[in-house]
Amino acid sequence: MSTPPGSAPPGSAPPSPAPPGSAPPGSAPPSPAPPGSAPRGNPAWAELIQLVPILILAAPFVLEGQVDLAAAGSMFWIAAALTVPVALLVRIRGHRANPILIGTGLWLWIGAVAFWVPIEALTALYARIQAAGLFICALGVGIVATLASDAGYIGCPHPDRAWVRRTSLALLGLTVGVVAWSLWMRHDVRLGGGLPFIVLNVARRIAIARARS
Repeated sequence: MSTPPGSAPPGSAPPSPAPPGSAPPGSAPPSPAPPGSAPRGNPAWAELIQLVPILILAAPFVLEGQVDLAAAGSMFWIAAALTVPVALLVRIRGHRANPILIGTGLWLWIGAVAFWVPIEALTALYARIQAAGLFICALGVGIVATLASDAGYIGCPHPDRAWVRRTSLALLGLTVGVVAWSLWMRHDVRLGGGLPFIVLNVARRIAIARARS
C-alpha cells in the first residue's frame, strides 16, 4: 500500500515539533532588516577631536574662573587655526562635523579677526556677552542646518527624516535656553560658559545614542 504524500511511513516515529521561534518547514527565511535603519553617528574619536580647538581657548579661563582678555587675542588665533585641520581630518575620514562645534568655530574665527584687526566694537561685544556669543553662533548654524542639511542640527543622518527634524528642533529649543542662561550668568565663566556648553553637547549625544539603541 502506498503512503499518502506528507505522511510518515507505517511504524515510524512522528516528526518532532519545530523549536519555538523557528520558521515552519517549507517557509521562506525571514528577510534581514533593511540597511541604514539606525542613525549613522560618528565614532567617539571624531566627536572628541572636534572639541580640541575650543578647549585650548576656554580651558585656562574655566580653570582660573575668569577671562583674561589681554591674552585672548593670540589664543583666539591658535584655537581658530586648529579648526581647519580638525575639520579636514573629520571630513576626509567620512564623518560628520558637530553643528554645535561649527558654530563654536565660527565664534572663534570672528573673535580672532576682531582681536587681530582690532575691531573695538566687536571686541567690546565679546567682552560684554562672554560665552553667550558662542551659543548665538551655534544657534545660527543650527537653524541653517535644520533647514538645509540631511543631518539637521543634530548632525546625524537618519532614514527617518521626521526624527532628524524633530530632534533638531528640540536641540534648537535647548540652545535658545542656553543662550538666555549664558547671558544671565555671563559674569561666571564656569556657570555661564562651561556648564551650558557641556549640557548642550551631552544632550546631542544622548539623543543620538537613544536613536541607535
